Amino acid sequence: MDELTRRGRIWAEVDLDALAYNFSRIREAAHPARVLSVLKANAYGNGLIEVAREVERLGAAYLGVAAPCEALALREAGITIPILLLGAAPDCDVRELAHAGITLCCPSLAHAQRFAQLAGMPVQVHIKIETGMMRLGFDAMNDLPCAVGEICEAARVPGIVVTGAFTHFCAADDPLEEEYTRAQYGFFCAAIEGCRTAGLTIPLCHCANSATIGTYREMKCDMVRAGSIELAYNARDYAVDEGGLRPLTALKTRVMQVKEVKAGTTVGYGRTWRAPRDSQIATLGIGYADGYPRAGSNKHEMLIHGKRVRQVGRVCMDITMIDVTGLHVQAGDVVTVVGADGDERITFNEVGACAGTSAEEVSCNLNRRVPRLYLKGGAVIARDGSI
Repeated sequence: MDELTRRGRIWAEVDLDALAYNFSRIREAAHPARVLSVLKANAYGNGLIEVAREVERLGAAYLGVAAPCEALALREAGITIPILLLGAAPDCDVRELAHAGITLCCPSLAHAQRFAQLAGMPVQVHIKIETGMMRLGFDAMNDLPCAVGEICEAARVPGIVVTGAFTHFCAADDPLEEEYTRAQYGFFCAAIEGCRTAGLTIPLCHCANSATIGTYREMKCDMVRAGSIELAYNARDYAVDEGGLRPLTALKTRVMQVKEVKAGTTVGYGRTWRAPRDSQIATLGIGYADGYPRAGSNKHEMLIHGKRVRQVGRVCMDITMIDVTGLHVQAGDVVTVVGADGDERITFNEVGACAGTSAEEVSCNLNRRVPRLYLKGGAVIARDGSI
């Protein structure tokens, strides 16, 4: 029995060939700008280390993560390319991050001063510029002269080495917000120009996120940040090229048991689903404790034997039920929760929409109970998790 047919109750298959294809399309669209691969949240749930190794091999110029533990794990795994911590580092982590060669996000003069004091060595930073997201950064939107002045002062703090500057768009994926996106870009460009006029050298500027790479190509600057676009969650929304992008990850489980349920019988907690006819109900080894969203109960669909089936009853902690009436399903059959089976496909977008959330949230919520298999040429080349 091969690696893919003897899986346990639940597993994910991560197609590294699809990742390579997507990365090449992104790099073509971004040229001549470089590519920063955003791998926060365990590479959006796909496995930080294996995905990082692959994009480093493919030619990523930088990696971006949100948590200090992610940055340090990458260094411990032997990743050598530059890593940018996208959020502000807590004081307790600054010294270790600096000694690991992690580039820190610097969102204020106070942060620059603390970094220099705590690092015990020169620390590389990318200046974060606030242009309309209202999260982190020197506020170029509301007080440009003050922002430029404080950025230049931060750059003069002994021990601070400015190697870049960036901002983040809050609505670039919404065509109705084009004016706001362009305004944000304008604030960013004005801040960079002001700093350079004041004599500050900023080697690397970046603002384009996944939603911007293909649609606002004039905003590529020196580098683009590719996150969900690499994973093709919203492939049709990204105008990268006519060839499109390839979904990266499939999520699968198995049938544990099939029950004959009489018409009128209720299924699951709260008795929220009642069989409209005599039915066959399959119990699956996946639940909300694995990251499958309970909020989509009675709305989700899955694939079995190449057919779409409805999820019924409330998604339980470790178990979920589907209606497989007439499909001749038996215990042990594989069910595709996300991915393709025959001519049908379930996407992370679809699962997220059923639960009133995003594809990214669903993928990021897949936890360590879900082993990952990494495939090249259809063969398993690596594992992540207790398979």
